[in-house]
Amino acid sequence: MMLQVIFLHICLYGGYGSVAKNDLSSIHKVVFYLSHLSSRCPVYVYILIFGYFSVTSNKTLDSIKGKALKIYLPMLFYSLSIPFIGKLLGFWQLSSLEKARAFFPFTSRIWYFMTLYLLVLILSPFLNKALTSLSKKEYTRLVVTLFLMFSVWTVFAQLSQTGGVIRLNKIFDESGKNLHSFIYMYILGGYLRLHIPCRKKRRYIYLIIFAALTIINAILCYLVNSYSGVSTQNNNPFVVLQCVCLMLFFRSLNFKSRVINYIATVNLGVYMIHEQFLMRNKLWHDWCGFLSNKSFYVSWAYPIKIILICLTVFTICGIIEIVRVWLFKGVKMLVQKIYDYKNKAGLSNQF
Repeated sequence: MMLQVIFLHICLYGGYGSVAKNDLSSIHKVVFYLSHLSSRCPVYVYILIFGYFSVTSNKTLDSIKGKALKIYLPMLFYSLSIPFIGKLLGFWQLSSLEKARAFFPFTSRIWYFMTLYLLVLILSPFLNKALTSLSKKEYTRLVVTLFLMFSVWTVFAQLSQTGGVIRLNKIFDESGKNLHSFIYMYILGGYLRLHIPCRKKRRYIYLIIFAALTIINAILCYLVNSYSGVSTQNNNPFVVLQCVCLMLFFRSLNFKSRVINYIATVNLGVYMIHEQFLMRNKLWHDWCGFLSNKSFYVSWAYPIKIILICLTVFTICGIIEIVRVWLFKGVKMLVQKIYDYKNKAGLSNQF
């Protein structure tokens, strides 16, 4: 999922999407649409996973403080370290506003995903109580209603053929990058956990459906004017159903891997490092500026090069995140030793 996030950023910020649509041949466009539309799921899959594993928990607002702090401290660390270290290295200059934003990563929305994730975490104890009290029939109706509201409605509202009759203005946000969409995905993840049985024998049908949804979404880009922009949005109904297919497929697999589990721990760090707005501009416009040049895509080997770029970005950011984790552990141990030393000294003085 995180490699797909990096690939999506190559399409959006690196210029691959713009070059593929405007400068490359029809075959290259097909390759782009199929690869791009099969990679639209990661953001929502993360929230699906969150809802899936959290809906049955009995945690209260007080009990999630530790988890919220565990998420917020790395946010604050990267929000402060990236701008000021980059300034020292001469990568960029900082305005007064950028300096101020660095101290408030949550409210200044340095990373929209992290802010929304924390907001859903804060709301999760209340959501869990409400969702687990619903019957399967009631929960199903809720999920269908939300799907029609936040996915189907938003698509038709943005098409030139129907946008004059079905509108979103002052009702919903069409991007899918907002709080109500994340709550929608959290609720859907809880529904998969509580009411959809695991079918291990039929798990590969989910991949077939996933591929079919990708192809249908791509075909609509060619058949329907004004649809191509809608096709890539997180809350597109085809994308939401793709997320469900991936979730149902992977939950039916039985495997254990310490390596995969360890790599997974760096995901949020990888996201925060390469998606911080100053680093994002430096990475895609300066260091990887060649991605926006048509000449990069002359050779048919460019998909392999893109994969290598994704792996390189993930690896470098992952190593930085591992160093950050060990730094935090070292600081925690040091603080604990100072605290223990003061306690011992206080006891000695008493005797």
